[in-house]
Amino acid sequence: MHEQNVKQAVGTLRPGAAMLDGRLSILPLRSDVKVGARYVLLEQAISRGTLAITEVSEAGSVPYLQAVNQGPWPVLIFDGEELVGAKQNRIANATILVGVGKSMLPVSCVEQGRWSQRSAAFGAGAYASHPTLRRQKERQVFERSRAASPRFEAEATSALPSEEAQLLRARRFSSDQGRVWEEVGRSSRSLGSESPTMAMADAYETGKNDVEKTMQALRLDASFAPHDTVGVMVFLGGQFVCMDVLRPAKRFLRLYPKLLRGYALEALLHKMPAAKDFDAEAAAFRILAEILEARVDEQAAADLGWDLRLETKRVSGSALVWEEELVQLSMFPKAVA
Repeated sequence: MHEQNVKQAVGTLRPGAAMLDGRLSILPLRSDVKVGARYVLLEQAISRGTLAITEVSEAGSVPYLQAVNQGPWPVLIFDGEELVGAKQNRIANATILVGVGKSMLPVSCVEQGRWSQRSAAFGAGAYASHPTLRRQKERQVFERSRAASPRFEAEATSALPSEEAQLLRARRFSSDQGRVWEEVGRSSRSLGSESPTMAMADAYETGKNDVEKTMQALRLDASFAPHDTVGVMVFLGGQFVCMDVLRPAKRFLRLYPKLLRGYALEALLHKMPAAKDFDAEAAAFRILAEILEARVDEQAAADLGWDLRLETKRVSGSALVWEEELVQLSMFPKAVA
């Protein structure tokens, strides 16, 4: 039903000139289509005091958090964004558009060694998860969602009490928590991070100096980017790493520094040599063409809108459609050399 919203939006994307920092290549993606979606980002909402994210109860539950949005606009939490504090740090399992009122958020833990109250509510982390962790989590959610009972969607959208329906939806976005911890541990060891609570945030701090150098080299804001930049395609050593789109453009440019820290960490974790004679623009056009041929599965999103899962032989990913507009799209390679 909403497949055309995604593919029409992808058809408008135009790769810009590649920005380079060593082995890392980032191509801005531009689109001149106007988008009417009105929402605020996680960090804005928390700083304004209009959004509070807490544990679901005093006892807490690792895979779920509670959000209370006091408005007036929906709040977008991007796939892989980190929430810090409370009993342990978490990341969002999908892009979630939190409506006004109370919502249940599907999350994964990225701090295995802590289960103690650090704060009453969560704050917004400075980093989005690195693409390898997001790619692995996306496949876990995709596979678990596809394996769900055929009755699941009807139950999740039925006239159940609101909290029960939200929990049913949130369950459909479950990750494999053990495998998430494995990737956090692998990344921490690779960076030589020493963390008493095995927190992904500490791994980022270990690599912070190198990450911030990349931040300066690959800066993309209102001064350095065309006003219609709605996303990026990321390559490392000539290999496709991920593609992230967020519309409208003003929202993407505001979120980009957080995403870029994740891309920069990916470059620190993977030491493949720089590609010779790599044509990033040609590669980007091939990937965009492949996305237009993707198989698409659709389900109700964790809160507002529709969650779409896209898959081809080489790439897979997810999209969020709200009010007949593509808001977010993230794609990853299905196999990494």
